[in-house]
Amino acid sequence: MWTAPYWAIRLFVVLATAASALPAAAQQVDKSSPSASATASSTKVTLGAIRWDNWSLDSPYGQVLADPGLRERVPYYTERLPDGNLGFPGNTERVLNADVHYAKAAGLDYFIFGYYLESAAWGRDPSRAVALNQALTNFVRLPDKLGIKYALNFNLSFPSRDVPMVSAAITKALAGPDYMRTNDGSAPVFFLVGSISTWLEGLGGEQGAKTAMADLRKRVKAATGRNLYLVALLFNLSESGPVAHAVGFDATSTYATALGANGKSLSYASCAALAQHAWHFEAKNGLGGFLPTVTLGWDYRPALRDPHEKKSRKPNPDWCQPATDVEWTRQIRDAINEAANNPRNNRFQSVVIYAWNESSEGGWIQPTLSEGVRRLKVIANAVGRHPTISPFKLTWPTRIDPKTCPVGASSISIAAAGAGCKPANDTMTMAWPCPPGMHVANEELRRGPSEKGEKTPLIWQERLCVPQGR
Repeated sequence: MWTAPYWAIRLFVVLATAASALPAAAQQVDKSSPSASATASSTKVTLGAIRWDNWSLDSPYGQVLADPGLRERVPYYTERLPDGNLGFPGNTERVLNADVHYAKAAGLDYFIFGYYLESAAWGRDPSRAVALNQALTNFVRLPDKLGIKYALNFNLSFPSRDVPMVSAAITKALAGPDYMRTNDGSAPVFFLVGSISTWLEGLGGEQGAKTAMADLRKRVKAATGRNLYLVALLFNLSESGPVAHAVGFDATSTYATALGANGKSLSYASCAALAQHAWHFEAKNGLGGFLPTVTLGWDYRPALRDPHEKKSRKPNPDWCQPATDVEWTRQIRDAINEAANNPRNNRFQSVVIYAWNESSEGGWIQPTLSEGVRRLKVIANAVGRHPTISPFKLTWPTRIDPKTCPVGASSISIAAAGAGCKPANDTMTMAWPCPPGMHVANEELRRGPSEKGEKTPLIWQERLCVPQGR
């Protein structure tokens, strides 16, 4: 069971009532957008994808997706556990390696990792934070990230006494070569502020927050020589944005375009128009940089199946209907143009995409069981990025009994494997598609230990993906 402070990060998103705060005109589709039918120029605008990484084999959270009717949300790496439940090892190194290749194929520039300060402040359990940061830890360990960078997003508020710990976490991240940079070489750092009044309260009010932000910059600059570009992820931008800039944030954005709690279905075009209204408001009235957010989907009704989520969320949410490829393309291109044309974005022109893996809330990019790599293709086509990726292997554990499959010291090809080497048919597992522009060149089986180092042997499947035409 998670403690209340961790669930609060989800509650921030739920309590946002962006739809009710905007005029009715914003719910109409802007069909006059010049980028709707023209390829957007994305050479100077970077794309970052938000991550929420509470996906692990020992987390019960993923069971909200254990429904054949939700296969379009179920991640490609899902596996069946010995007890019959589904497992979601999304924080493992093999999944992060696959994610990097998928992100590259989609034309993304960086991941925005939700980071949990390993602090005991306010009764929090540091060991929970360590577990939630495991995906980031394994990402950093990857020997080749194909140029995919990352940025930290502090998902929890913190007291002033934890500023040294926050600066230490940033300093550690900047020591490596893979941290994202702005146009002037600064390091972008995100903070999930949500309700700014609550966030400021933890720092002793506006003056305390201003002091904390200045202290944070000073500490990191002294340790790394780098300047920071601080981004506040807010809701109710018109009211919260000026306060965020006043206390020291360089830019604002939002986590997602959330809706109200009236149990209504909105077309994706209406949801997109709500976001665009916020973009235009910030472009006209903002006091600093602004990163427009593209929300790929919003529908957290499946999450209400989890008892903990049900306690902290509005029980009757509004939701966005699924988008077409054309609607996503329009929204992505419009966001890129918005970021590129805002004169206050000279230091950092970037778009935030919600999200890489918010499967229970309704926003995801990663391949899934029934959609495959559809969303990767949409983004790549929208931004005109189609990189060539070198051959690589996808690896996952099968449900093959090692006693029935003659895998010895070396691997064997799928073609040469006998009848006992066929994995059990399970429509809720084992997708692992090759990225767009690649195809399966070879598949082999090998014997190895379990992921947790247990002695019980497993049969692992290795899929070699190579560029089309090879």
